[in-house]
Amino acid sequence: MSTGKNKKERAEVLRRLWELGREMSTQTVFLHQAIAQGAGLNATDTKCLDLILRCEDKRATAGWISQQSGLTTGAVTHILDRLEKRGHIQRIRDTEDRRRVFIQVKPESLKSLVPKYEAIGKAYMAILEEFTDEELNLICHYLEKTSEVSRQELSKLIAS
Repeated sequence: MSTGKNKKERAEVLRRLWELGREMSTQTVFLHQAIAQGAGLNATDTKCLDLILRCEDKRATAGWISQQSGLTTGAVTHILDRLEKRGHIQRIRDTEDRRRVFIQVKPESLKSLVPKYEAIGKAYMAILEEFTDEELNLICHYLEKTSEVSRQELSKLIAS
C-alpha cells in the first residue's frame, strides 16, 4: 500500500523499518538476557515464566509450553527442572488425572525480576504518550500482524 511517496522514498522508509526492527529485536534479546542473568536464569527461562503467567489460570503443562515456545519437550523439562530448583515454579499433579502435571509460578520468586520489567514498562509507556490514539492503533495493527507472522513461522519451523 503506497501513500503517494515515490518509490525511492518508500524503499528508504522500508529499509529503515527493517533495520530498526532488527535492532529492536537484538536489543530486546540482550535486555531480557541481562535481566535474567541478574536472577541466575537465562532469557528462555524468563520467557517460559512469562508464558506460564499469561496462561489461563496462571498454570500450564510442559506440553503447552513446548507448543507455545517451539522448544522440544526435553528442553522444556530441563528448563522446568532448573526453574523448580531455583524456586521459581512448582509442579502440581492434576487431581483428576495423576499423569498430568501443572506448572505454576511462585509469585514470591519474581521479586527480583518484577522491578526491572516494571521500569522498562514505564519507560515504554512514557514513549507512547507522544502518539495519538490513531497512531497507537496503527502501531497495534502492525504489531498484531508481525506477531502473527512470527507465530506462523514458528509453526513451520516446529513442523519441519
